[in-house]
Amino acid sequence: MAGNQQLRVLHALDIARTQLYHFIAIVIAGMGFFTDAYNLFSVSLVADLLGHVYYHGELPRNIHAAVTGIALCGTVPGQLVFGWLGDKMGRKRVYGITLLLMVVSSLASGLSFSKREGMNIIAVLCFFRFWLGVSIGGDYPLSATIMSEYANKRTRGAFIAAVFAMQGFGNLAAGIIGMIVSAAFKHSSASKIDYAWRIILMFGAIPAALTYHWRMKMPETARYTALISKNAKKAAKDMSALLNVNITPDDEVINELPRQDEYGLFSFEFLHRHGLHLLGTTVCWFVLDVTFYSLNIFMKNIFTEVGLLPRLDSEYHHTLQRMITMTAVHTFISLCGALPGYFFTVAFVDRIGRVKIQLIGFTMMTVFMLCLAIPYDQWLRHKNKYGFAVMYGLTFFFANFGPNTTTFIIPAEIFPARLRSTCHGISGAVGKIGAIVGVFGFLYTEYHIRIFLFVLIGCNLVGFIFTLLLPESKGKSLEDLTGEIEEFQEEDEGSEVALSRPIHTVPL
Repeated sequence: MAGNQQLRVLHALDIARTQLYHFIAIVIAGMGFFTDAYNLFSVSLVADLLGHVYYHGELPRNIHAAVTGIALCGTVPGQLVFGWLGDKMGRKRVYGITLLLMVVSSLASGLSFSKREGMNIIAVLCFFRFWLGVSIGGDYPLSATIMSEYANKRTRGAFIAAVFAMQGFGNLAAGIIGMIVSAAFKHSSASKIDYAWRIILMFGAIPAALTYHWRMKMPETARYTALISKNAKKAAKDMSALLNVNITPDDEVINELPRQDEYGLFSFEFLHRHGLHLLGTTVCWFVLDVTFYSLNIFMKNIFTEVGLLPRLDSEYHHTLQRMITMTAVHTFISLCGALPGYFFTVAFVDRIGRVKIQLIGFTMMTVFMLCLAIPYDQWLRHKNKYGFAVMYGLTFFFANFGPNTTTFIIPAEIFPARLRSTCHGISGAVGKIGAIVGVFGFLYTEYHIRIFLFVLIGCNLVGFIFTLLLPESKGKSLEDLTGEIEEFQEEDEGSEVALSRPIHTVPL
């Protein structure tokens, strides 16, 4: 929509100082990601307990694949459907639905019962975990879009990254809760081990449930209200209350916005303007998730091969002791490798830029995974398990200070408002297909870990190449990035002073 000046309300958001509502939005959106990560990764920790209780040993390969992969399968339709609904019905309208479904499915996963044990209980568990995956998938495009549309343009990347960083805390919590529950049941009777995995899975519902009320109180984003619903008065009213300033509605400007440029997702115009961008976001997210989820979910299998974890034993106390050791290692990797990566992205994404961080991340992941794969036999022969763990942790550091975070940020910024949630959902859905490929691929390669590592290295190289298709969005308004409206033509510093004081009208 070239030739149309940016709306006052959107300009006010772009130049607003960092305020309390930014941090409230981060917590509200982030708690969903805490639950997302906790539930996706905790199941890999309880797989041994499920095998001990219902199969008196290890889970059969097909059951293991179903239990660990079914939630990922649910995320694909969740991202596509809720991403589309976010553009059609509004971000806020469907935001509460995803969280409610997430809470109910988390609790139901731990309450999976059947008249006949074994396969029936696993089937019930998989049913609820599929719907948990649907809710998790829906949370991705909605949280990213809401945060990008609430944030100012100078620190937008940091705010979106901060929401996504809650995934790291959820991953860390999965290890800590697993360790505490396993230790608590270590000296109980063997029959009570059935309660341990249920408690671990159900805990993830608590943080999400606590933020449901606040999520429902969030106003609709001004960009949806103004650019899609064409209600300038409501957008100005909502953001005036949020920013504590008086913003004059742009009723006449809204009505003058031409509709001929409102091309659809399947139009040649979209293909011309954003086709390569969507190709870049989908392929990068796909190859990243092949690597990230397989390395995370099957960390215990890889660490068992290199001697960091003991082999699975059919004895009850040995199973729980292995669980304690496994969750301790998982927690250590998360605390020392994964979490700092998220923090570095929050700190530097608006300084270095999204594309550069993604390129650095894919490059360094390749380097450290080559250090794991090339001398893999030496790692096994010399039992240098701690050096292996350090390299493994550094891989996660550069995944999070790299493509794991930036693949989440970029699709929330570079597409038009009316297609933003949909395109983010498409990108994320293709990413989760990559996660499914990684999980099932690992399970059916007979644990040939060295070969699998080289496959993941190839994925990193593909991600590096397709990152070059993406535009840099650092420091730009969303409308300027997408060409919807020209950026407001005045100095931000003078406007920021006016915005920082209540009662004053945002200058034109």
